[in-house]
Amino acid sequence: MDPYAPPIPPITAPLRGIFWGGLLCVLDFQISSTSNGEGWRFDFLNDFVGMLTITWAVFRLSRLEVEPRYDLAMFFLKIVAVLGCIKALHGHLIYDTPLLISLLISLQGFLAMAATVIFCVAMQWLSRHAGLGRSVGSWKITTILFIVIYLIPLGLFYLASLFATATGQSFNLNLGIGGLILVPIFLIPLVHFFISTSRMRDEAMTRDGLFHPQFQ
Repeated sequence: MDPYAPPIPPITAPLRGIFWGGLLCVLDFQISSTSNGEGWRFDFLNDFVGMLTITWAVFRLSRLEVEPRYDLAMFFLKIVAVLGCIKALHGHLIYDTPLLISLLISLQGFLAMAATVIFCVAMQWLSRHAGLGRSVGSWKITTILFIVIYLIPLGLFYLASLFATATGQSFNLNLGIGGLILVPIFLIPLVHFFISTSRMRDEAMTRDGLFHPQFQ
């Protein structure tokens, strides 16, 4: 076992930050006010707060020295997280959105889906680097769940929305009662994400010498 493996127990907080920040972004409880097509909206389960939490966690995790591809993945995640903060802040405004901004919003949504999968893969690399075999397997399952349940269907949705916006067409998807049926399915990757972070923490806590002062 590598005695210089990265410190895992102290980064439980950033991992939890990713989870709870993501949950804030998924759940919505909004109020809004408009006049002549312009106004504002406020989400009590605020997406901007969620994105700030995720951004803090990503920047914290990026400090770990794992391998070059981990650094590249975390660099991409930091960019997407910052863009997500801007998008969430913009979401408080109601107005006639220009075409370019609408395109950027759709593009950021697709990048966010891809970033979620990349994050799960990066956690596999981190777990493998630290010698946490059970965590590697758990993150693999989480990655597959996010690809199948989130990236493929929602990725196609964002791409269709991006194409429709670019061509000046409207794109609406009304699932009706089917949307309620899909809610439990969309919760599966989030639940397994929580399981993976917990398993990573518990497995790491059985090891010695991992608590590094910079993460205290």
